[in-house]
Amino acid sequence: MAKSNEDLIREINDLRNEMKQMREVLNVLFQLVVEADEGDEDDVEFPTFVQDIPRFNN
Repeated sequence: MAKSNEDLIREINDLRNEMKQMREVLNVLFQLVVEADEGDEDDVEFPTFVQDIPRFNN
């Protein structure tokens, strides 16, 4: 079944709109992840390494 040019143009425009909506959703999700990661950095304490580690001579 061959589609007319108008049908193809309409379908292309619909696909473009869907892609735009998906991009917007992905941008929102990305921003949520970035904001969540930024907030976690304040709560995380990294272990400190002590220079005076006792060593045993064998």
